[in-house]
Amino acid sequence: GSFRTPTVREGLLGRTLSATIWRLSAATMMIAAADARGDSSEALKDLGRRYWDAYVEHHPTLATSLGDYRFNDRLEDLGAASRGRWQQQLRKFHLELRKLSSSKLSEEDRLTRALLERTITDAMLLFECRQFLTPLDPLYGPHIRFPLILVSQPFGSAEDFRNYVSRLRAFPEQVRSMIADMRTGVAAGITSPRIIVEQVIPQIRAHIVAEPRKSEFYKPIAKATNLGLTPDERTRIETDVVAAIQNDVVPAFLQLLAFVEDDYIHKCRSTVGLGAITNGDRAYRALARIHTTVPITVDEIHGTGLDEVRRLRGEMDKVRGEMGFEGDVDAFIKHMREDPKYRAKSAEDLLAGYAALLERTKPLMAKLFGRLPEADCVIKEMEPFRAAAAPEAFYNPGPEDRSRPSYFYVNTHQPEQRPIFTMEALTYHEAVPGHHLQMSLDRENKSLPSFRRYADFTAYVEGWALYAERLGYEFGGYKDPAQRYGQITFEIWRACRLVVDTGIHAKGWTRQAAVDYMVANTSLSLVDIAAEVDRYIAWPGQALAYKIGELRIQQIRKNAEQALGENFDVRAFHDELLSGGAMPIDILEIRMMQWVKSRSAP
Repeated sequence: GSFRTPTVREGLLGRTLSATIWRLSAATMMIAAADARGDSSEALKDLGRRYWDAYVEHHPTLATSLGDYRFNDRLEDLGAASRGRWQQQLRKFHLELRKLSSSKLSEEDRLTRALLERTITDAMLLFECRQFLTPLDPLYGPHIRFPLILVSQPFGSAEDFRNYVSRLRAFPEQVRSMIADMRTGVAAGITSPRIIVEQVIPQIRAHIVAEPRKSEFYKPIAKATNLGLTPDERTRIETDVVAAIQNDVVPAFLQLLAFVEDDYIHKCRSTVGLGAITNGDRAYRALARIHTTVPITVDEIHGTGLDEVRRLRGEMDKVRGEMGFEGDVDAFIKHMREDPKYRAKSAEDLLAGYAALLERTKPLMAKLFGRLPEADCVIKEMEPFRAAAAPEAFYNPGPEDRSRPSYFYVNTHQPEQRPIFTMEALTYHEAVPGHHLQMSLDRENKSLPSFRRYADFTAYVEGWALYAERLGYEFGGYKDPAQRYGQITFEIWRACRLVVDTGIHAKGWTRQAAVDYMVANTSLSLVDIAAEVDRYIAWPGQALAYKIGELRIQQIRKNAEQALGENFDVRAFHDELLSGGAMPIDILEIRMMQWVKSRSAP
């Protein structure tokens, strides 16, 4: 069919990879020649359903956040045995998928088949990168994900609280598994950079309290007062929550802290790049492929970043002239970073400004989109326990049952250092028309199988959101030249990521070299630049997705405009682009090419 899952590039992870995906591919070549099962379309739907059920069961807190409440009493099993079982399930799903003949499938089913295969092979490849041996990162480590159950856990009944207590009691097992993995990593020469682990320590300490009622995990008790429970039931709930905090949660955080401070941190490396650890260069190439979703080399990514930085500095120079600034671009960048009038005055002002901007933007979406989501998006202040090491903002989609809206999280830590000239670009990226439109439309599209509705191919998801920042010019935003400068500094920030991420992990850059490059080319605050560079260190390859995805989506649109001429309809283009769920960019390019062809037909 038209859709074919690109194979993983040869030599990516050496012998380890050969032992899995390549061996698997050899086996499936024979299977592919066998007779197809009777009804390929129904078999594909069934396989997709079973894969998704297995996936959410393996990721129970994710399931809860999506509104699937079947596993509300469980945390993820981080143990080696659980990983082995999940890898075995993935192999079985892959073998079964390759048995399905695509010759009798519709075009849409061939797309579904290609996406399911890519989803599974990417997951298998990610295992080979062995990131589970370095679980402590300050953004998405298990010690951060665990308290985030407070965002999505339902608290509407006594049973909900019993499920919550079960999750609290499961945390010590997660800690034991993390410690076991880190010990394995030390023995294998795979450790975290010390500078990253140092940031984790205060995050762990934040949950070590002498009085359980002072814990973040006690806060849901306030929700038990309006549930119509008997006094005995309320007492039992509170007693159980307090006991779980005192006997399970706090001791587990204490155990993790003791291991990190007394043992692990002394074995962490002073280097920051993935290339400094065993097989790290191969792992980075694999991560670059997974996150960009296109066949592109690390050197090509680095070069693209340098080219984009040069181009965007030219755009900055134009705005500099428009704003009447007399110095050169370097002085202008420094001026916009340091001038107090471009900084927030307080957390309250920051939140109020974003809320007003979000509400002003929502009605403008009909100009560029025919389909809009039913789910709402609101501003939410980032929780203090993660704000210090967190980015400026991010999006958290609401669950399927609409029990809460989607959240546009805003970081109010050190508000006086937060720029206000980037507020429009950030709103368009994280909320509308960025992540909120894309993710909510996907989740509301019941015609797609679940694994496609909740797909998370980074280059598509983040490439769309970066593309969405520029859409502000088309629906009437960026009236203020300072906000236009904010859009450019956000775009050059993503271009810098291509340079800095590859610099750190493939070219031996130090943390300071990366910080200096970001300071020289963006007007992000120094606190944000430090957090960003540490994010690239902790999360290799992910930051490559934004600019690569955006450039490819821009090219897809340019090709469509050129092919369709006066018949190009931007609303129809966006509706089509967002109608199939997140997918690898190389597959999206084929899909949109076919759409253009269908619109061009006489």
